[in-house]
Amino acid sequence: MTKVIQGLETLLSGKFGDKVYVQRYGKTYVRSAPKRKEDSSTPAMLLNQKRFKEVMKFCGLFKTVLIPQVWNPAAVNTSGFRVFQKANSPAFAKDGSLLDPKLIKLSTGNLPLPEGITAKRAAAGSSVIEVSWENDLHLQDELMVVSAGAGLYSALLETGIVRNALGGTFELPALAAPATYIYLFFGSNDKQEYTESVCVEI
Repeated sequence: MTKVIQGLETLLSGKFGDKVYVQRYGKTYVRSAPKRKEDSSTPAMLLNQKRFKEVMKFCGLFKTVLIPQVWNPAAVNTSGFRVFQKANSPAFAKDGSLLDPKLIKLSTGNLPLPEGITAKRAAAGSSVIEVSWENDLHLQDELMVVSAGAGLYSALLETGIVRNALGGTFELPALAAPATYIYLFFGSNDKQEYTESVCVEI
C-alpha cells in the first residue's frame, strides 16, 4: 500500500480505475484494486462472505442505539462500530449462525460488574424480572437491560435500579417475540462509563 503525501489524490476515497484510495486517520493511501474473476470464489470464501454478512447485519441492529452511547467512547483510533464488530464476531459460526447468545457482548467499559448477579422471572411466564447481586463500591451505577429472543433485540431499558439497592424488579423490555435471554450491564450516573454485559437465560 502506498501513502499519498500530497496532490489531488488526497481528496479521493474508494475505487478509481485500477486503484483504491483509503482514508485513515487523516491520511490517504492508495493501492492496486484486487483483480478477481467472478467465478474465482472458493467454497471457503463464500462461507466467509456469508458469515461476514451475518455479523454486519447483527452489528447494524445497534448502529444508532448502543454503539454511539457505549462503544464509541471505548474506541481508540477506530470507530465504536468496528470495536463492537470485533468483540462480537467470535459469537458467530463459519456459516454465520449464532453459536451461543451468551457470547454476545452488548456493552463494554472499565466499570467492574458486581459479583453474584442473578436474574429470573418472578413467576413462570411472567414479564417481571427479579435481579440481585452482591454489594460493591459503585453505589449509583444504574442497571440497564436488553431483552432478546428469536434473533431480535429490544430497545435499551434504563431500569432505575442502582447498585446500592442490591437488586430489584423490572418489566421486560418490549420485544416482538418471546424473550429467552436478557443482557444486563451497569452505567455510571452520568452515563459516561459502563460495565461489560452479562447474558442470563430466562
